[in-house]
Order: sequence, then structure tokens, then C-alpha cells
Amino acid sequence: MKPSVKMIKGTHLTAADKRNILGCIEFLRTEENYAIWMGRKGSKKQYLLAPDRVIPNRYCLLIKENYISDFGQKRENTTTFIIETRGVDPLPSAGWAIVQGDLFD
Repeated sequence: MKPSVKMIKGTHLTAADKRNILGCIEFLRTEENYAIWMGRKGSKKQYLLAPDRVIPNRYCLLIKENYISDFGQKRENTTTFIIETRGVDPLPSAGWAIVQGDLFD
């Protein structure tokens, strides 16, 4: 089965976001602590993933995007998503250095 990302809750995920999320999941397999912001070089978006402890292949996701307003002010927009993956081995729950729920409230 081809790896895919399905949005359960949130506004909109682009195809590039979905590819980046799959890349982030593969990168996190080598990490002990998942509480890190990840992004691609040159991209204005950063991703933070947290596996659901109850449902495998389901993740809470934060996407932080930096941009400049029409008035030249630097702004930051953070959006929360719940996603589900298919065709990808689920990440095990990891020990977070901070309370996981605080990031997604």
C-alpha cells in the first residue's frame, strides 16, 4: 500500500505538507524525543508531530508558518490538525520532556 496522509480535523493540507509529514515520521523513527519542530530547508513551515497513545497511525500535528504581513510586520500562524496515516508503520509513543497535551491545547 502506498503511504498516504488523511486529515481528520483541521483546515487544509497541501500535497507538499503531506509529503513533508511522511518525511517527518521517518525522521522521528531515529529520535527518542518527538517534541522537536521539523521543517525543510527554505520552507516557511515547520511541523510538530505527536503520536496518539490510543489509536495507532493517528497523530496530532501543529504546523507553524512564518510570513510577513502587508505592512511589513513579521507574523506567525500556528494551526492544529489531527491526521491519520496509511501504509506507514506507526511511531511508538515516546517519552516527552514536556507535557504533550500542553502543546496542542
